[in-house]
Amino acid sequence: MAKIGVVIVSHSEYIANGLKDLVNEMNDGSVPVIAAGGADGGRIGTSAIRIQNAIESLEDCEHILIYADLGSSVLSAETAIDIIDEDLAEKVQIVDAPIVEGALAGVVQATISDDVEEVIRVSEDARNTHKV
Repeated sequence: MAKIGVVIVSHSEYIANGLKDLVNEMNDGSVPVIAAGGADGGRIGTSAIRIQNAIESLEDCEHILIYADLGSSVLSAETAIDIIDEDLAEKVQIVDAPIVEGALAGVVQATISDDVEEVIRVSEDARNTHKV
């Protein structure tokens, strides 16, 4: 059983899948990552049901971290958390971090540490990453 699982929520299915591919390049396979992007019919948007399914697919993890791109993706994630089983919902946390840098830093940290608070801290600190 994986200690920490990750759900990537983006308004774009392509972005969610691409970010999943990117973070998995740095993942030793110990952190399951699920992309839950886009709306029904391939449209731009988010789906609480897709997010719910992603969370439920990680139910064996001790902690499930959600990385989301824009405001309504957070609302959809919150809705998904509201409609899942209460015991499962207690394992889920939305991480307040930039989606790309935060998810990458979080997955890397989760491959070396089972401390979920440390994973979240590293993810949130990624907002301070300077590119030049």
